[in-house]
Amino acid sequence: MLRVYHSNRLDVLEALMEFIVERQRLDDPFQAEMVLVQSTGMAQWLQMTLASRFGIAANIEFPLPASFIWDMFVRVLKDIPGESAFSKQSMSWKLMTLLPQHLEEDDFILLRQYLSDDGDKRKLFQLAARVADLYDQYLVYRPEWLMRWEAGQRVEGLGDAQQWQAPLWQALVSYTAELGQPQWH
Repeated sequence: MLRVYHSNRLDVLEALMEFIVERQRLDDPFQAEMVLVQSTGMAQWLQMTLASRFGIAANIEFPLPASFIWDMFVRVLKDIPGESAFSKQSMSWKLMTLLPQHLEEDDFILLRQYLSDDGDKRKLFQLAARVADLYDQYLVYRPEWLMRWEAGQRVEGLGDAQQWQAPLWQALVSYTAELGQPQWH
């Protein structure tokens, strides 16, 4: 059963989670409890809090929204791969390949300047991971932006931020297709 609890107060959510764990246990002790969280930091904090309160916190899964949604797609729809071609990890590696190819374009001047002294490619790796995280958040919270960019349209009110984000997203989608990976995202 899916239940949604939301609050902007962490102490309220903590008390609610403790109540659920204590009084509304699952019938099958081997079935994992699933709690969606917005970050891995939140998952770690919640697990430590529950372990502190109960002495142990085991068999609790803390998926992020994007991975939870993808898992639901896999369960419900046919021919969906187990992992999205647009997972953070997958996007990071693709962006490591794509970013250097686009740095000479005018839209990428800020990124070109940032990566100008990156002899060991550490900054490139970090930037690719940060951009992948950004796109991952857009997939969950702003999918309409990505759809507009794929259609070659701009997002009103976003300003200069999209000057490199939009063409890089288009390149990522194209590169994913070139690799023969499913376009589900």
